[in-house]
Amino acid sequence: MGLRLLFKALTMRRGRVLAAVAAIAVGAAVISALSSLYFDVSAKMSRELRAYGANVILAPTDPTGDKTFSAETYRKAVVALPADKLVAASPFLYGVVSTGEREAVLAGLDFSGARALSPYWQVEGAWIGVDFDDRNAMIGTRLAAALELEPGDSLTIAGKDTGESVELTIKGVVETGEAEDDQILVNRSLAERLLGMSGKVNLGMLSVAAEGEEADAIAARLSAAFPELAVRPIRQVSQSDGALLDKIKVLMAFVAGIILVITALCVNTTLTAMIVERSREIGLEKALGADDGAILRQFLAETLALALLGTLIGLVLGFGLAQLLGQAVFSTAISFRAIVLPETLLVCLAAALLAAIVPIRRAVRIVPAQVLKGE
Repeated sequence: MGLRLLFKALTMRRGRVLAAVAAIAVGAAVISALSSLYFDVSAKMSRELRAYGANVILAPTDPTGDKTFSAETYRKAVVALPADKLVAASPFLYGVVSTGEREAVLAGLDFSGARALSPYWQVEGAWIGVDFDDRNAMIGTRLAAALELEPGDSLTIAGKDTGESVELTIKGVVETGEAEDDQILVNRSLAERLLGMSGKVNLGMLSVAAEGEEADAIAARLSAAFPELAVRPIRQVSQSDGALLDKIKVLMAFVAGIILVITALCVNTTLTAMIVERSREIGLEKALGADDGAILRQFLAETLALALLGTLIGLVLGFGLAQLLGQAVFSTAISFRAIVLPETLLVCLAAALLAAIVPIRRAVRIVPAQVLKGE
């Protein structure tokens, strides 16, 4: 009998039922989508924020020596990092070379790593595509202006200590707003040869998908494993990452809360209208012997059925919405998180039941004699 009443209640007033289900589905979709993003946001956004440069630096422990450490140590340190945390890395070797007209700073680096490390660099011309290219160079914009060089021009440089010279083609002019604007950039093996510093690097620049305390922990582990290295997280960058991520998480929680409140109000309004339409029906049930507990259980069952149906629809829509948001914001798919299912279900059920309190109380308080007489 109870199932028949439930079925009739959900099918006789399809407009009201669809409105309630739609409200719950929209709420569930937004909550599940934001929840999926919330659980993925640290990893996804941390990688997006890595587009703003390195957040960990490897340097020699002894700053009073030759200010270099071995390239092999750099390689081992990079390999020691968790693969899912490392976004980009490049070693840097610096020295002074002669351009004929003046001396300039030469920077040897791995171009593939540097490009991933600093995608914000503005390049006129093109990046050097391979790390073993020893015929091309890139040059900082201020140095290029001083030497009157443009992409395609030739430049001869000579090592100050080795005397070895090489003619290079300028493939790109780099503007970074930093020290690179006054440097000549070549691949590291060529820099080693010109500077006579085989197997040496001055710095290792790393972009690690971590923020705040996590970046500090990674730096501490590397320092313990490689005592010859001074591993320093760039605190301003890592702390800014963490602060921004926290603000975005709070914003997402706030938006989800607002949507939940709107959903509850819509469900409350719809259920109230249904109670008003069914006043005579409820009065008749009471006149035939139904007590307040029976009326309470009947409307709780209807509310739960509406909430379950709307939540299931919303979960499907929410996963699709999460993918759209993931592509739009992070240019990547959002991973499925099993915890989103029970979380969304519990939140939506709780919201629906809270929204039903006032309408159900109104139904319970209906006096059969009054409604059956049309009062």
